[in-house]
Amino acid sequence: MFKVQRPSFPGNKCKRQVKSIFYFSLLTLSLFTSNAMAQDTENYGAVWTEIGVTKVLPYNFSLEAGVGFRTLDWFEDANRFDASIGLSYKLGKYLKFGLGYTFIERHYWDRPKTHYNRYGIFNGYNIDESQWAQRHRVSFDVTADKRFWKTLRISLRERYQYTHQAARDFTRQRQRDPSFDADGNITGFDEITELPEHKAAWDRHLLRSRLKFAIDRKGLAWEPFTSVEFHNDMGNSWHLDKIRAMAGTEYAVSKQHKISAAYVFTHEHDDDGNENIHAISIGYRFKF
Repeated sequence: MFKVQRPSFPGNKCKRQVKSIFYFSLLTLSLFTSNAMAQDTENYGAVWTEIGVTKVLPYNFSLEAGVGFRTLDWFEDANRFDASIGLSYKLGKYLKFGLGYTFIERHYWDRPKTHYNRYGIFNGYNIDESQWAQRHRVSFDVTADKRFWKTLRISLRERYQYTHQAARDFTRQRQRDPSFDADGNITGFDEITELPEHKAAWDRHLLRSRLKFAIDRKGLAWEPFTSVEFHNDMGNSWHLDKIRAMAGTEYAVSKQHKISAAYVFTHEHDDDGNENIHAISIGYRFKF
């Protein structure tokens, strides 16, 4: 007699762990979102896309490359383009080292600023010219991860990140002595002055600490996850520049193809501004 072996499916224990990850994600995102929204910050929506390739090499090495594109105000403004390459080495089951380089083109969009004098009368209108600035980024990271109960994977990544932004020149336009129509709307200006401005190059050293929880069970194509990450400025008394919380899932289409989708909440408080960014992240990775 031959016995027919039934396919195995995740049981109630796995379902409980998936629910735990889901509730933890909601709690993490709600805490960070409510705290950041209570502050005097600007809020933006964004879309992040990424395509990556991983080549498995001998002796536990892997070569990775990718390109990414980000928008701001959802699809209104292009915000960033990047291209990266990196090498990783896995030491044993639980430890991995990585070294990478990323080239970034960062967009600075028009930011109109209306000025009034002490009597509350309109006194000027300045516009920063839209521009792109180049950044060069080198990173080194160590990741420790372990799977518990054959389902729950917990990982901690510590990343040192060095960023150099090149100097840039742009024009600031000052407009004064406006003309008004009968309804009080500005129709033109009698004086327009072009003011050239120079932004010097700068360097930034960050320590990025990320804690991640994921459901990683053999035979399960879906891998829901949640993570929280802290960006600390090592050159500025370890100032907390950025907090990022993420919740999403990865789906293995096959052994070589994997897609991902996630919601990302980022609270930024650094030289680029004091902002909350709500992003939808979509990615694709090919591994061979």
